[in-house]
Amino acid sequence: INVLSQAQRDPLENLRLAVERAEAAGVEEDTLDDVRTKLAELENEVGKELSISINHAVSGETLTVVRARPSHTPGYLREHVLRATGEGGVALHFLFQSQVLDEKVSLREAGLSDGDTVFLVQTPLLCLTASFDGTARIWYLQNGDCRKMLVARQGGQVQSATFSHDGSMLLTVSLDGEGKLWCAESGRLWCELCGQPGGVLCGEFSADSKWITGASDDCTAIVWSAETGHCSKILAGHDDDVKSAAFSPDASMVVTASCDGTAGLWMAADGSRIRSLVGHDDVVKSAMFSYDGLRIITASMDGTARVWNVDPGDCLQVLQGHAKAVNSAAFSPDDQLYLTTSFDGTVRVWEAETGECNLVLHADNKVVNTAQFSPDGTMILVASGTECVRLLSATTGECIMTLDGHEDWVRTANFSPDGMLIASASYDGTARVWSSRTGECLQTLTGHTEAVISAEIITA
Repeated sequence: INVLSQAQRDPLENLRLAVERAEAAGVEEDTLDDVRTKLAELENEVGKELSISINHAVSGETLTVVRARPSHTPGYLREHVLRATGEGGVALHFLFQSQVLDEKVSLREAGLSDGDTVFLVQTPLLCLTASFDGTARIWYLQNGDCRKMLVARQGGQVQSATFSHDGSMLLTVSLDGEGKLWCAESGRLWCELCGQPGGVLCGEFSADSKWITGASDDCTAIVWSAETGHCSKILAGHDDDVKSAAFSPDASMVVTASCDGTAGLWMAADGSRIRSLVGHDDVVKSAMFSYDGLRIITASMDGTARVWNVDPGDCLQVLQGHAKAVNSAAFSPDDQLYLTTSFDGTVRVWEAETGECNLVLHADNKVVNTAQFSPDGTMILVASGTECVRLLSATTGECIMTLDGHEDWVRTANFSPDGMLIASASYDGTARVWSSRTGECLQTLTGHTEAVISAEIITA
């Protein structure tokens, strides 16, 4: 087994040599037969490899030639380009026959054949950080320079900062309840969120970047116009504070989580309540839609997470197993798994089809700050009660790598959209950018004077 796991990481020739060494060492024939079978399968697969030329989309220069299997995805091409060019701080996209290659489609499905050429388009990456020093900063990741510093709250603390999905705007929310919209290009204040009865607790953009929804401190949720900042709809009906609000993928609905023990489903267009999701026995901490928009997952202080049908609103599954309150719950990108975090110091992975718990991951110092799936759903990124971030297999729970370098606890960590980079924010006052392939720290972003509480990477 050790021979096989080593070979999976090394070239085919190393596997052949490993078999020879195992034979010389007298390894049991039954075990060797399994390895030989695997070797034959790999040799057969290698015989089907494609030779793909990667050319620069502007200059036409050939950057590298990649030997890839038909079953590989564009992510495999990206890894080889990064090794060949050493390029950092940019997003890589591949064009074939004037179409951008879909990240989830294999090279075979995309129509590539041996000897084909794909063209590389490079897009600069930005990192948005927010800090308790009252500022948010936008950084160019190609050189690590701070492009803009936004003073969201002079003498106050910023609790969140997020880009719109089109990258043109960003939203900051301060601990004193102020929500502000900024122009990402100029760094100028665009407008403030206004018209709501209470203060702003949190906010997120709709997928089309035209709207913002968030919780207010008066037991309501709000829908604002992202163009003007004006309150468009007030979602009123909860009997206690609202903890979170999130759009459906098509922005037609909003789901809210409340201290009254329920989640609410609302029409975004007119603010009417569609239904309440009733079943939890304590505060509902968070609620979010599945990627296909058909289900909702809620996390509660009662120690459970629940999965609901959007229509008709019935509870499909109760996820039980955590020993303390569940802090967050999320779907994997393909909606086949759930991920929950808890105050019991664990992260759990659940099978969506059965509701069974597949993995229990124990956080450092029994503290989970954040956990999330990678964009392809194969890995889990965990920031816990320590100075490091851990990258774990979503299938086995094995620790793939540890990102170590911060001098204080890591508050949060996030993947870049293509999954190749990770941004971490720490109480040491810095953010760091890491390679998810090698675990190498590529950049340390310094300049904030207090704890950095969020870091997000997007394409410019």
